[in-house]
Amino acid sequence: MKKLLIIIACLLPLIGANAQKTKCEKDYLPKQGDWAVGIDVVPVLKYIGNAFNGNTDNSIDHLGGTPFTKGSNYFNSDLMPDVSITGKYLLTDEWALRANLGLMIRSEYWREYTPDDKAAIGNPFGDEKVIDKVHASRSGMSLSMGAEYRRGSRRVQGVFGAGVLFAFQQSKNKYEWGNEMTLTNQLPSISPELGKYNNGYRPLENFGDASTFYTGLTGSVGIEWFVAPKISLGAEVNLTAYYVFQSQQYIKSEGYNAAMNKIEERTDLKSPGDRFFVLGTESLGGSLNMTFYF
Repeated sequence: MKKLLIIIACLLPLIGANAQKTKCEKDYLPKQGDWAVGIDVVPVLKYIGNAFNGNTDNSIDHLGGTPFTKGSNYFNSDLMPDVSITGKYLLTDEWALRANLGLMIRSEYWREYTPDDKAAIGNPFGDEKVIDKVHASRSGMSLSMGAEYRRGSRRVQGVFGAGVLFAFQQSKNKYEWGNEMTLTNQLPSISPELGKYNNGYRPLENFGDASTFYTGLTGSVGIEWFVAPKISLGAEVNLTAYYVFQSQQYIKSEGYNAAMNKIEERTDLKSPGDRFFVLGTESLGGSLNMTFYF
């Protein structure tokens, strides 16, 4: 009996240590009722790379999140957001609802000098200039919503998800020319960097340009490694199937109408729009990400 008590006394510290270890391992993982926010870590890695080697153009965009149309010849994918945010709510320890949102809004003003036609009449050898302007509006958004299933009891878990997705991208250019178009100056000077004449007409506005909508389904397979309690690094790949609607594109321009002997504005259809179907493995929401659970 004395020997048995000695053995038990020796094993108790080991049992306690093992229980403490198991408890610590479980504390790393999220539980039912937890919320989560996930961010794409690719921009952080890119910034660190630039800081260490002195370059400003290090690129690992192919590892990033949206746009899921990146690299396609048919889409103006630079209008899509490159970074997105993921939110989750755990219904149980294994099942969670998830949503991913990417947003990009950009407004740019391009300005170039061009010779002042009016001043050149009085002084042909002068160098007076006027300013041509283009206001470019760019926007893009991606949204996916669905559910995920988590498998694994230690610090590495497999994550399997499915859901629906919607996205759009659009752009618009508005031109302001420094030289006025008149009956006596039917082809005023314009900056070749900002625009050009088409049959005697110069652009005033492009609208409906690159307006594209995406809708479809997505599935995902990934892993999460919990580097600290409820903080994980993850990698994910998506299988997406979506339909693409590209709207009609119009251009508003001004020019001299010889038949009516006047300067006029007109709106012409530039493109009737397109339709596409895409099926493939892509990155939607950040294939390299960090997620915080709370």
